[in-house]
Amino acid sequence: MSNKELDLSSKEKILNAARRVFIRNGSSGARMQEIADEAGINKALLHYYFKNKEGLFELVFNDAFSEFIPKIHNIFSGDGSVMEKIERYVETHLELLIKKPDLPMFVLNEMQREPRTIFSGILNKMPGAPPFEFFLKQIEEEMKDGKIRTMNPRDLWMNVMSMTVFPFIGEPMLKKFLVLNSEEYRTLLTKRKESILLFIQLALLSKSNTP
Repeated sequence: MSNKELDLSSKEKILNAARRVFIRNGSSGARMQEIADEAGINKALLHYYFKNKEGLFELVFNDAFSEFIPKIHNIFSGDGSVMEKIERYVETHLELLIKKPDLPMFVLNEMQREPRTIFSGILNKMPGAPPFEFFLKQIEEEMKDGKIRTMNPRDLWMNVMSMTVFPFIGEPMLKKFLVLNSEEYRTLLTKRKESILLFIQLALLSKSNTP
């Protein structure tokens, strides 16, 4: 393994360890020594890569949203029907969460501790104006045109977000209630896209299309 590959491997290990520590203790309660212990390295090596905790937290946060936020912005500000955009969103979001299953809890914990800082950080990563207002208006227009069932657009969006995020936040409880081991639960999550989209499609059927 080259030095460059070793550096990338060490940094990734540290980022993963830091995210777990930040989830447990929050950014204010986390300590560099604990992050080093979690990563299985000494503190001197940790400081070689990251000078301080604040810089490490910022990198963990940026790593969480650097790819996701631009993709989401492009989905909702681009072309396509409401259902097409929801489909692309669900696919993109689940792909990220399956790769980083501890991400929702990391964001949730920090939003509870520092909501203004985290929310402004997310908005700052948008490549332009937040597109959600435009998307909500698009939902209202398709309802008015009879393309989808009339409902509260914000309720619809909360339902979509809940169906994608909650299985990752509630994993310990759901595995016990559903009598599934970790491998079985992970398999269920990889097939969740189809279940979510079918549920939403049935919910969005206009009255004229309802059997």
